[in-house]
Amino acid sequence: MSDASSPSELTKRVKTGIPLAAAIAIVVFAPTFVVGLVVLALAFIGAQELTAMLSGKEDKTDSTVSLPEWMLPGTAVLMGLGALGGQSGLHATLLISAAGWIIIELVFTPKNELSKLTSLGFGLFGMVWIVWSLAHITLIKELAEGTALLFFLLFVVSFSDIFAYFGGKRFGKSMLAPTISPKKTWEGSFFGVVGAGLVGAVFAELTMSMFWLQGLVLAMLLAVVGQFGDLIESKIKRLCNVKDSGTILPGHGGILDRIDGHMLAAPVFYYLLKLG
Repeated sequence: MSDASSPSELTKRVKTGIPLAAAIAIVVFAPTFVVGLVVLALAFIGAQELTAMLSGKEDKTDSTVSLPEWMLPGTAVLMGLGALGGQSGLHATLLISAAGWIIIELVFTPKNELSKLTSLGFGLFGMVWIVWSLAHITLIKELAEGTALLFFLLFVVSFSDIFAYFGGKRFGKSMLAPTISPKKTWEGSFFGVVGAGLVGAVFAELTMSMFWLQGLVLAMLLAVVGQFGDLIESKIKRLCNVKDSGTILPGHGGILDRIDGHMLAAPVFYYLLKLG
């Protein structure tokens, strides 16, 4: 999540965030096919952002990783459509995408040095971190109570960000990961996890067939996973020497800046639900 560093930046975030939240709410209520297409679009844009960051297009650095512009966005389309066919469809298209990329890198692309295969690892990383992870939002929508479960995921991770931001601003002293994201603190992280837990407990008890304690535990776990997701994206931006992943959302940055916490939380949430 992109940091708000000034009142004007916070105002810009709010002006973008309110209509964005309304649009997301409308989409969540839509049929699974519509949700799947929106997730596909988000993964497509996020894949483009990662490709651009790695290639150094934003800051023109010399230390770059060259990925074909079509590769990650192409897998977003393939896996997005696969997810509409359920869990098996998603996993099948992930294997096809990964195998195809490995073949292209190892067989068809001339390589003289092992170190030049960096793009192979980043390509596979992008497939899993962005495309495969996000596609689980579609799978969650297909479950019984899918709409409520999606709102649970969105509320928990979003409120974790909000509580962490204001808790850290008021009480933050101990830096959580100074070399990755200097503005994040352990105190803010604590407030984020506890606040998300309370939101999850109330939401589960009032709107879902889930006991409040189960909602509390699930929400706190998702908040922790979401914070890890946030740190991963912050690390990628530091490696690429960029402030934001993109500029599509004024005050928020790019799509990856807005959904970084949800990407890892979505598959964790889905498989925990499947385990019962």
